[in-house]
Amino acid sequence: MAATIQCAECGGTLESRIVTYTHPWGDQLYRFESVPALVCIQCGHVWLSAEISQLIDEAVRKPEIAKRYEQVPVFSIPELANR
Repeated sequence: MAATIQCAECGGTLESRIVTYTHPWGDQLYRFESVPALVCIQCGHVWLSAEISQLIDEAVRKPEIAKRYEQVPVFSIPELANR
């Protein structure tokens, strides 16, 4: 029987999953598809391996290798609440 890995945030159980991961960098937001990760089934926190984190850091430094670009609308909750 394999040992379960616990979430350092809440103590929940981590499961291996393939996720879409969003990574802020400066004033840009990058989205990565088909990312292998450990995800807490209790709190949803996503844990990436050092290897995957390094690939992501390298990719944001070379945006010309992006698969595609998408425009995303941005909203401010405080501004919407004060309308």
